[in-house]
Amino acid sequence: MSSAAAALHRIDASVSKSTKMTQFKLLIKKFDTLPTARNHCVPIEFTFNGHKWILGVYPGGLGVSANGYVSIYLGLCAEVNIAVTFAVALLDKFGHTKRVSRVNHRFFFDGTGDVKKLPSSGWNDFIAHSDILDASKNILGDDDELTLIVSIEIEQPATVFDPIDAEHTLVKMIQGMFRDEETADVLFEVSKMEANEDGSKRGKSYIHFPAHRSILQGCAPMLAALFGTSNKEELATVAVHDVKPKVFRLLLWYVYGGTVSNEALKADAKDIVDAADKYSIVDLKLAAEAALVESTNITVEFED
Repeated sequence: MSSAAAALHRIDASVSKSTKMTQFKLLIKKFDTLPTARNHCVPIEFTFNGHKWILGVYPGGLGVSANGYVSIYLGLCAEVNIAVTFAVALLDKFGHTKRVSRVNHRFFFDGTGDVKKLPSSGWNDFIAHSDILDASKNILGDDDELTLIVSIEIEQPATVFDPIDAEHTLVKMIQGMFRDEETADVLFEVSKMEANEDGSKRGKSYIHFPAHRSILQGCAPMLAALFGTSNKEELATVAVHDVKPKVFRLLLWYVYGGTVSNEALKADAKDIVDAADKYSIVDLKLAAEAALVESTNITVEFED
């Protein structure tokens, strides 16, 4: 890749208050020096709804695009079929929209990781390359920076923030069993590092989380597997050292049909993602990743 393509590409993620779509602001520096050979792709990766996506920017066009036009395509890198609505907007250096295109598309995974063969949708003739370089149009900003806004939403989003209808009688009963010592037949001992007043480590203490083997087997098999085939007549105990107690409490509450607020997800998003991934609590992981995307700036550097 040329030194021009090694320019810094920054991605800022946010959620539009007006459309509720997740927005990614892509800042591509030194756009005027990027190669303009046809089919040359500048791929920019980002994460949305727990999946990796690639925005392919083709400064010299793609395939049958008109001569001198920039092509833009969105590709999905995941073994899923998913329907989305997405739009790509081009801003000038003052933040005004100069060009915007919107499409509804269902992505079908075909098993490839090649950006040119990904299930994708976009536009061959997004904008003339000469228009971008035209100084009178004020499109490129400082450091010849091109600004694109990608807005995306799932057409029928899964209810990952509220996995079970909390009004259902059975769910209410299960939630009522959360940390119930009298009916529990397994016990998690989650370690917590204690500290002295001067900040030095004093030692570990344990927070107890009683649980029910049958609920874990149905809703979180990997947590249930920690207890193996221990004697079911006795209270089985297992120590957990790699998850913070407050994060483990959210994880277990979710398993019992509870709802984790968006504020709680944002406060410990990275730790929740790691814990939910480790114990295969998929919906909670997706919810935490979405919360992480809302508040995280991603910087991607392309090397020569």
